[in-house]
Order: sequence, then C-alpha cells, then structure tokens
Amino acid sequence: MRILFIGDIFAKAGRKAVIENLAKIIKKEKIDLTIANAENATHGRSLSQEHYNQLIAAGVDMITMGNHTWDTTQVFDILKKNDKIIRPLNLDPSSKEVQYGFGSIVYAVNNKKIRITNLMSMQCSARATIVNPFLVLDELLKREDNDIHIIDFHAETTSEKNALLMKFAGKVSAIIGTHTHVQTADEKIYKNTAFITDVGMCGAKESIIGAKPDEIVDMFSGKAPRFHLEPAKGPYQFNSVIIEFNSKNKPIKIWRYNINNN
Repeated sequence: MRILFIGDIFAKAGRKAVIENLAKIIKKEKIDLTIANAENATHGRSLSQEHYNQLIAAGVDMITMGNHTWDTTQVFDILKKNDKIIRPLNLDPSSKEVQYGFGSIVYAVNNKKIRITNLMSMQCSARATIVNPFLVLDELLKREDNDIHIIDFHAETTSEKNALLMKFAGKVSAIIGTHTHVQTADEKIYKNTAFITDVGMCGAKESIIGAKPDEIVDMFSGKAPRFHLEPAKGPYQFNSVIIEFNSKNKPIKIWRYNINNN
C-alpha cells in the first residue's frame, strides 16, 4: 500500500502543479491513495466548488483542510454534499461550523480501511473556534475502527507537531504536518508511525509561502503592520511525501517526492 500526501495547494500555481503532475506520479509510483491539503487552493483562501472538482478530476482521492477552511461561503455546501473532503475535527461542539462536514473519515482502498483525520492547532487563526487537538485525538482513538490511520496536523510550530508524534507514536499510522508551506527534511518512522514536520506546498516557487513577496517583506521590515496573501505567479513547486505500508499495515518507508517546474 502506497499513500501520496500532497502539501498545501496554494492558488492557481498550486492547482496547476497538481493537475499537470498527479496522474503521472500515481502511475509511476504505484500510488493507491492520494490525499491533498487544499485549504489554500482558491486564491490562497479556502476552496471553491470549481477547484474542488478540478482536484478530484486530477486524481486526488481525499482533501484535507485547515484554518482557511471557512474563508469562502461555497465551502459549506462542499462540506455538506461531498464525502471526499475533511475539515478540522477539533471544532468547538457549540460552533456553527461543526454542523458542516466531518473531521475524520474512513476510506476503503484495496480492502483496507484507511482513516484520515484532520486536526488543527489552537495557535492557528481561524473563523471557527478550535479546541485542544491532543484531547480530541485521544477521544477519537477510543473508537478505533481502521487498518491505517493518517493524521494531517495543521499547525504553526514544529514543537507542537513533534509533540503530537511523541504522544501518539504507535497509536496512529502517520502524522503529516501541514500549514507552514516549507518542507522539512526530518521524515522518519518512529515507533511504527510515519512522520514529517511539514510536507511543504504546491505553489509558486519564487514566492513567500506561495504569495507575492512585497507586502510580506514590508511587514517584516517594519513598514506595514500586516500583510495580505496575494498569490504569486510563475514557475511552480510540487511538494509531497509517499508512505509505503507492508501487508500488516505498518509503515516501512516514507520519502519526500518533489517536482520543480522551471
């Protein structure tokens, strides 16, 4: 069993990276299941119906989200009507967003039950109210009903992502970090759990996390109080990882799979 996890798809350049490459990767690497984080797929914020359809047509099997999930009103219908998209699980039970979609879904592949769970750090700014992801995952694991369990942990800090690994190693099959858009080089298997702190992104290569640099540079230079993520154009990068599992559903290998378009 091979699972491809694609890093945060950012705007048009990110969608292009997926559309142009995914079918070839699936064939070449013998991929059984493709998961992609698409919370930035529509102009850097959330996901439209059109772009959801494009990504599914390109070969994405399951879509995970993050703090920008609710930045477009279209996403509520997508979450309500489609079973190939997963929003963060750890929503406050009293929030209106909890009524739309699911935060954990079991997907059947080759007679295997693959559970995919989307968690988000409380440090990420979002329209929805988030509760502690560690406690929510503890509760979820009490009703484990799968062969393989993949976690997308959408979090700001490397320490929090590594803390999730230390707490849940051996209890889930993989913890894949998303959100920072900068791929780390620490992929490993620890106590039968595949892990990488951040899988990176699909988006404009000559950018700052997929966005035009000017406003972001101005903020860090003290010339502006904040920045707006305006998608950059130009050559793209495609960041992902592939996780291979043996017949006993244990991860035996994880490696980075990247493409740079010039």
